[in-house]
Amino acid sequence: MASEADAIPYEPSRLRGERLLVLAPHPDDEVIGCGGLVAQHIREGRSVRVVVATDGAAAGEAATREEESRRGLAVLGGAEITFLQHKDRELPSDLDLRDLLTDYKPDLILVPSPIEIHPDHSTLSNAFCELIQRDASLFADLATARVAFYEVGQPLRPNAIVDITDVADAKYEAIAAHGSQLAFRDYVGYARGLNAYRGMTMPPDVKFAEAYYVVGLPELRTTSLAALRHAIGDARTIAGVVDEVIPISVIVRTKDRPALLREAIESIRANAYPCEIVVVNDGGASPSIENIKLIEHETSRGRSEAMNSGVRAASNAFIAFLDDDDLYHADHLATLARAANGSTARAWYTNAVSTFVHVGEDGGLTTSSRLRFFDDDFDRDLLLAENYIPLPTLLVRRDDLLDTGGFDRDFDLFEDWEFLIRLSQRGDFIHVPRVTVDIRHIDTAGSITMTTPEGSPQFRAAKKKVWAKHASLVTHDVFANALERQKKRINSLQSDVVEQRGLGHHLHGNVARLDREKKQLIDDIQSLHQQLTQHAMRIAQLEGVDLALRQSQAENEHKALQLAGLMQERDDLRAAFTETQTSVQALYAEIRRLQGMLDMIYASRTWKLHTIVEKVKGRG
Repeated sequence: MASEADAIPYEPSRLRGERLLVLAPHPDDEVIGCGGLVAQHIREGRSVRVVVATDGAAAGEAATREEESRRGLAVLGGAEITFLQHKDRELPSDLDLRDLLTDYKPDLILVPSPIEIHPDHSTLSNAFCELIQRDASLFADLATARVAFYEVGQPLRPNAIVDITDVADAKYEAIAAHGSQLAFRDYVGYARGLNAYRGMTMPPDVKFAEAYYVVGLPELRTTSLAALRHAIGDARTIAGVVDEVIPISVIVRTKDRPALLREAIESIRANAYPCEIVVVNDGGASPSIENIKLIEHETSRGRSEAMNSGVRAASNAFIAFLDDDDLYHADHLATLARAANGSTARAWYTNAVSTFVHVGEDGGLTTSSRLRFFDDDFDRDLLLAENYIPLPTLLVRRDDLLDTGGFDRDFDLFEDWEFLIRLSQRGDFIHVPRVTVDIRHIDTAGSITMTTPEGSPQFRAAKKKVWAKHASLVTHDVFANALERQKKRINSLQSDVVEQRGLGHHLHGNVARLDREKKQLIDDIQSLHQQLTQHAMRIAQLEGVDLALRQSQAENEHKALQLAGLMQERDDLRAAFTETQTSVQALYAEIRRLQGMLDMIYASRTWKLHTIVEKVKGRG
C-alpha cells in the first residue's frame, strides 16, 4: 500500500529550466495555470517563451485578449510570446509544434494536463505528446528536457508542488490584467483558492503553491496517453470516446498462464470499449473467467491454429489480437476504431513498447526496462524483409483475414509476419503513431521471443522459412529498396548521432569549464570565509573596545557635567570680575577727582587762614 508521501508531495519542489517553454491553449491560461512558476523564472533571469494556441475569440475579442496576455506577462516581468491564432474551440488535433520546439530547444516545457476537460486544453496536450512519440529526430533534439503538466480547469494528481508564495501577488495581478475574462468569472479568486489548497500538504510558510505532474521525455515517449491520464488522475475516459463504435472482437491465445491471462483480459476491459473477447485455450487447464467466449482445444494445435479458431468463432466484423503475456493500454481499441471508421485500408496499427519483465521472489512482475522498438510507418518492401508490426497493435477486417486463408499452420514462429505479408499484397496499412500496447517479454513465462532470441539458429531458420514461402515476392529489387530506405534512415540517425555526439563533446567541454569555475568559486568562497572569520575576530575586538569606550564614556559624561558647571561658574566669575574692574576703575577715577579737589583746597588761602584760626583756638 502506498504511503501518503507517495500519493502527494509533502515538500516543495524547485522546478527550474534554463529555457522554459509554456504551451497555453488560450490567452490567460499561461498565468492562471502556471503564472507563479513563470514569474520565478523571469525574476531569476531565465529564458521564457510563451506560445498561445488559440485566439480566445469564443470569450471576447481576439485582439483584446492578445493585448491582455501581453500586459499580464509584463506584470510578471516580461516574456517573449507567440500567438498561433487558431480558432477558439477548434484547435486541430494535428497541430504542428515541431518548428517551435526545434527553434527554441527548451529544457522545461509546461503543457496543459491531458485530463483537462476543455477540448482545446486536451487537444493541445495530446498533440504535444503524440509529436514526441512519433518524431524520433525531435526527441533526439529534446531528449534531456522535462515536461511539467499543469492544471487549469481540472485538478491533477501532482508529483511536484512548487511554492509560489513569493510571487503570488504578481500572479494574481497578472490574471487581473485579463479584464475581459474577469467580467465572466472571478479567475483571480479561483486561482487563489486552488493555489491555497495546493499549499495544504506543504510546510506552514508555503501559503500558495502550484501543482505539476513532471515526466522526462524518454518516459513520455514510451508511455501511452491512457497510462499518462491514469497516472495524472483521470476519473473519466473522455478522450477514449469515438464518434461511432465499430464492432470488434479481440482474440486472446493462452495456455496454462492464468495470472497473465487475467491481466490481459483486465487490460482489454480497461478500454471501456464494447467489444467481444474470444479466449482460445490451446490445450491447457481451462481458465475460469466470466463474460468471455471460450474456445477449448483438448490438445495444443499450435499458435496459428489457436488464432484461426478464435477468428472463426468471432462474431464481429473487425478483429484485434492479444496474447496472454501482452497488455493493451486503455485507449488502444478506441484509437484503432477511430482510424478504421470509414477507412478503405486493409489494416490499421499503432505503436508498441517492448518491455522486459522478471518475476520477483513474491511472484510479482517487475519491469526491468522499456525499449521503444515498434514505431515504423507502413512500407510494403520493408515488411517483406523484416517484421516491424507486432500483432497486438493490429486491427483487421475478419473477412480479409479469412479470405487470405488465416494464419498458416506450418508456422509456429513468425506466423503473424507471414500473414501480414499476404495481407499487405491486398492493400495499404494505416499507421497510427501512438503508443497503445505493451509487448512483454517475461523471463520465466515461456515467452517465445525469450526462448528463441534474435540471432539464434531457430530465429534465423524461421525467417528463412518465411522468405522461402514468398520467394516470388522477395526479389532483389525488394531487398534493394528496403535496404536503401533503411540506409537512408540509418544515415539520418547517424547524422543525428554525430550531431548529438558533437553536442555531447561540447557539453563535456562546458561541464569541464563549469567544473573548473565551480572549483574556483569554491576556493573564492573559502577565501571569503577566511576573510569573514578574520573580520568576525576584528569585530569581536572592536566590540570589546566599544564596550570599554562606552564605560569610559559614562564616566566622562559625569565629568563633563561637572566641567560644564565649573565652566559656567568660571564664566559667571569672569563677568563679575569684569564688572568689578569697571567699578574699581570708576572708583579710582572718583578718588583721583576727589584728591584733586582736596589738593586745590589745601593750596587755597582760605584753607591756610582756617588753619591759623584753629591753632589760635587750641585745636590745631
